[in-house]
Parts: sequence; structure tokens; C-alpha cells
Amino acid sequence: MEEIKTEQEIQETEAILPEEPAEEQAGPSERDYAAEVKDLYETRPELRGTELPGEVIAACVGGKSLTAAYADYARRQHQEARQARTPRRPAVKSVTQGGAVAREPEDAFLRGFNTGW
Repeated sequence: MEEIKTEQEIQETEAILPEEPAEEQAGPSERDYAAEVKDLYETRPELRGTELPGEVIAACVGGKSLTAAYADYARRQHQEARQARTPRRPAVKSVTQGGAVAREPEDAFLRGFNTGW
């Protein structure tokens, strides 16, 4: 008896839901890669004649636009270059880190000033 209800529910559900168009069943629509490449070359003309990095192509195939994928790549490269130029330790060291400062023997005249009453 439950099987009949299940079949009835399926039939009712199919009657309520509209059928999907054939285009959506076939898969996502084709992207216009030529237009994306043209847009990238208009934005960055220095890239003409060069090969795009693999991660840019992978991001583009993954669904990102080619221009956005290359912009992300360029931003990461710029950040990595800036981090490589930044020194890992500060240029100025502490005075005590290098050891004691070489001093001359204390002057007798100054010793009188340095002593308390």
C-alpha cells in the first residue's frame, strides 16, 4: 500500500513541477572564450604574444572570467615580490645586543661630578 502512495506522490510531484528546458538538461551554456581573451588583451596589452600561467587558465576553466583570474594572479605575484623584498629582521639592532660599548677610563675630574654629596 505504501508503494502505491509513493507512486502517487511521484506522479503528483511531477505534475506540479514544470519540466526543465532541454538547454539546461544538456549542460551549462558555452562560454565565449574569444571575447574573454579579447577583453584581457584590451585591459593588459603587454600580454599579447605571451603564454598565460597555468593557474590563470585553471581558474578560468573553473568558472572565473579570464580578466579576473589574471588580476588575482598579478595581485598574488605583486604581494609575493613585496614580501621577498621586505627584510626578515630589522635593520637596526639594539644597543645591548652587540655587547658592551667600549669605554675609555673614567676621567678623575668627571668622577668628582658623578659622586653624590
